[in-house]
Amino acid sequence: MRLVDESRPTAAAWEDEGRRIGAGLDAITAIVVVASMPDDAAAVALGIGALQAKRRRVVVVDLAGDTATLARLVTGEDPHGLSDSFRYGVSLNRVAHRIGDGENLFVLPSGSEAVLDEEIYRSDRWRRLVAGFREVGALLVLVAPESAPALDALVAFTDGSVAVGNVAVPGRVIDVAAAPRIARRTAPHSVDRAGTTAANRARRERGTAARAPAIALPARPRSRALLIASGLAAVAVAGLLVMRALGTAESASPRVVPSADTPIATGPRSVDSAAAAVAPDAPPVRNPADSARAAAWGVEIAKFSTPTGALIRVRDELPKTTSAPTFGVVAIGADATLWFRVIAGASAGRPAADAQLAALRRAKAIDDPTAGAVISVPFAFRLQADVAATSASSIAAQYLGRGVPAYALLQDDGSATIYAGAFETADQAALFMDYLRAAGIEPALTYRIGRML
Repeated sequence: MRLVDESRPTAAAWEDEGRRIGAGLDAITAIVVVASMPDDAAAVALGIGALQAKRRRVVVVDLAGDTATLARLVTGEDPHGLSDSFRYGVSLNRVAHRIGDGENLFVLPSGSEAVLDEEIYRSDRWRRLVAGFREVGALLVLVAPESAPALDALVAFTDGSVAVGNVAVPGRVIDVAAAPRIARRTAPHSVDRAGTTAANRARRERGTAARAPAIALPARPRSRALLIASGLAAVAVAGLLVMRALGTAESASPRVVPSADTPIATGPRSVDSAAAAVAPDAPPVRNPADSARAAAWGVEIAKFSTPTGALIRVRDELPKTTSAPTFGVVAIGADATLWFRVIAGASAGRPAADAQLAALRRAKAIDDPTAGAVISVPFAFRLQADVAATSASSIAAQYLGRGVPAYALLQDDGSATIYAGAFETADQAALFMDYLRAAGIEPALTYRIGRML
């Protein structure tokens, strides 16, 4: 898509055009908006964001460097932004600024250091960010100048680019007619689609290649099955999707979302925790009537900065006698940094959890005498119900072997239920949803019920 700048439209006009474009981007996860004047790109990006924010979370990122159109929306004295996150690990939750009266539109400023940097534009972290946004159904809109270094590398991590004004942009060329309809009405400053103007026809007749439309839209819906297919092939497919290697061979089959009771066949892909900046709303609790009999008490053993560290502790390092080992996620500190905490046990009363804490210390599962704590974590995600008690441990082990921190609790009727995670609140559990969805599980949040095997 090319927005031809013939009359120097105002920022409001560019924003209106962004809204028109936004109406056709429901299938898009990440785009780069490019202009010779970054404020024009920012205005289009805000228009896209305002429209799409009616349906989902949207983050507009300033990759041009203190673009005035975006900077004026950021309140407060904190100078940190994207550059600080990429260079020093500052949490994106901390630097994401909510815009307007709604809850879905955010702006990420460029930060305290230069963001027009080839290392940032080529960073493989974009791959993980886009994967995270895809998992939570959010939209990432990147604002970049035409002169940016390694712009082609940045665009390759996304679904495509939008050219604002008379600029050259990289990106896969597609047949716009095969994509969703976008802004069919002619804008006040004219929209040039796939070379339909007289000037473009003249260029083609002269044998000069016209600049191609530069927003890569899928010709057919992506299948959810592609994103969560089993085995290592699923991880490869996900990467290929991000890097466009699938081209036009995307699946046209219906969306397939496994239920919470569907056994998984692969572990979660690596999803950047910055997706928490657009974390989903708290999921509904499926069994609210069971709150009074929840196995609410557990023991926090340790915290890790990555899910991999927590998984290794649960799967490989805890004594085999540890009951109901799992891990969850918690946001800590003013910047809401995500930590993955290893938890054991599931008791209806605190005295039993106190006894388990003492036992874990004796077994050296908690080797630091100052560590370890009894906590109330009544919520968990139910994976399978009505499992034969004799099979429960092996089924939980299969989940665990594939990256999901599963454990079994015995029910009053003699069956077992398989759970994953342990959380203090439903809001906290929401931070873990994308991790389970990446493993092919549609989360079902419940009060965890039962006793330890």
